Amino acid sequence: MMFALLPVKAPAEAKQRLSGLLNQEHREALARAMYEEVLATLCSVEGLDRIVVVTSDEAIAHRARQSGAGVFEELEQLGHSHSADAAAKRAMTLGATSVLLLPIDVPLVTKGEIEMLIAAAGHGVIIVPSADGTGTNALVRTPPDAIESRFGPGSFRAHRSSTPGRTSLPGRGRP
Repeated sequence: MMFALLPVKAPAEAKQRLSGLLNQEHREALARAMYEEVLATLCSVEGLDRIVVVTSDEAIAHRARQSGAGVFEELEQLGHSHSADAAAKRAMTLGATSVLLLPIDVPLVTKGEIEMLIAAAGHGVIIVPSADGTGTNALVRTPPDAIESRFGPGSFRAHRSSTPGRTSLPGRGRP
């Protein structure tokens, strides 16, 4: 059973690294727009048994429910990796045998790219690097707790180093 997990930080707190380029209002609008794009794409994908948004933000949760996605509510977000791992464990209690973890930072991801990841899923881990090869644009884990999440700077290398029998797909800035 394949679950897609989409951890979403409260938009007011998102994209802080862009604070030198965008004001608070624009960063929040960017985060919401990226979330909407990735969620819409996930909702169009075939082969996912459940889509779950992981968030502490009520507006984000409301939008997820409107789209037919489930919500794992957080009291507070302690970080993307923590949210992803807690959600994966919770998904396992609901029958998930595999999880696809996507950040909202991949708004250009296509239905076909996600379906390719689902089709490639087998026992182990698939890591999709960012275009610059340092970040992680998607992570597929079978079982869902196969490795710990290590999102953030240098996450591609961190995920690869913790993955026995790893599979990586070429990065193009998207899964």
